[in-house]
Amino acid sequence: MKRAQVGIIAICTALYMIDGFDVLVMAFSANAVSEYWGLSASQLGVLLSSALVGMAIGSIFVSTIADIIGRQKTLLFGAAVVAAGMLASAFVPSYELLVVLRFITGLAVGTLQATANVLASEFANAKRRSTSLAIVSIGQPIGGVVGGLITGVLIQAYGWRAAFLFGAIITLVMIPLIWRAVPESIDYLLVRRPANALERVNKVLARIEQPSVAELPAAAPAPAKKKSRFADVLTGVNARRTILISLTYFVLMASFYFANSWTPKLVTASGFSQQDGINAGVLFSVGAIVGAVTLGFFGARFPMRKVLAVFFILGGLTFGAFSISTGSLAGALLAAFLVGFGSNAPIAGMLAISPTYYTSEVRGTALGLVIGMGRVGAIASPIIAGALMDGGWQPTDLYFLFIVPMLLGAAFISLLGKPVLASAAPAADREGADHELSASR
Repeated sequence: MKRAQVGIIAICTALYMIDGFDVLVMAFSANAVSEYWGLSASQLGVLLSSALVGMAIGSIFVSTIADIIGRQKTLLFGAAVVAAGMLASAFVPSYELLVVLRFITGLAVGTLQATANVLASEFANAKRRSTSLAIVSIGQPIGGVVGGLITGVLIQAYGWRAAFLFGAIITLVMIPLIWRAVPESIDYLLVRRPANALERVNKVLARIEQPSVAELPAAAPAPAKKKSRFADVLTGVNARRTILISLTYFVLMASFYFANSWTPKLVTASGFSQQDGINAGVLFSVGAIVGAVTLGFFGARFPMRKVLAVFFILGGLTFGAFSISTGSLAGALLAAFLVGFGSNAPIAGMLAISPTYYTSEVRGTALGLVIGMGRVGAIASPIIAGALMDGGWQPTDLYFLFIVPMLLGAAFISLLGKPVLASAAPAADREGADHELSASR
């Protein structure tokens, strides 16, 4: 990994941190916003979910532009919209407009996350790809922890609007960094062949300290009938893998967001203080970070698909451990760390393995779709949990229930075949002359 490649991974990680911050900024501001406008519980629920809905739609639909206009331009566009949305939210005059702004910001955040993952997979070298994508994935919990702490201080000192202003500033800082430090993906340039493609490819190769090429490899033959990108990822050889990966993301993100939402509340409901609940939430995020790093370590040494299946099973066991460990504070805090570890480690693995199942032409579309299905799971999870609790279920029972989706995730991953882009292969697709150029990386 050359310095420019490390810098690109760092920027992608920072964009994931913005994602983590954006998810929690509304949660931390919820009480203050609710008091400011006198919102009902249902109104607050709409406000909290509007960004998640936007993220799902942005990931599935808007992120497809990364395969059309390029990865770098999509990141610049997404960061600009997030910054504008955050800035407008800091001065918003009404609840209704804030709901709209949160939805629009969510669209951009969902687009950023999917595109950053694609870009990181295309610039990381073969040896460090799994580790690099695991590092990118921990940006989200880090952004949640650090951003949450800063947001709490800002709200107490200056009010809830300051939290959104802070989000706008840190996102604005990312725009010149993306412009200067993130070149366009070689994979994209080889597929789309824009003007001066050879010159642009050689400039990127020079930045990552690789030798230039005299000519571009032969372009892949155009299909007789042009299909939409969604048709490409939902038909033919891609159909089975897209269904399996989408189902895996759905059950995984449903489990993660259930645990993320209910772990602090369950600790408090078990007779411990509100601060103990906050501490449990922090330990959950710390466990999430450690889990992602640990999976990256093993994924770099063993076949990622097998490692991921094992970590899904371990994740299911941590849900069971939490449900029986709330009798003592020490046990509850340790279990909070473990369930954070067990629910987030597979997310890092999914982000690492998913790009390897698609060719460059549709990689952005495919990643947006499958990650978007995970967002749908994140939205559905608290709704399902609430309905079950209204029916008499206890939160501890639900932790046992969520063992099932984790085991299903292991089964779905085990059914996946071999990827298009092996974890130990060059970053561009191993098809014809594409491999000849990408092998230099």
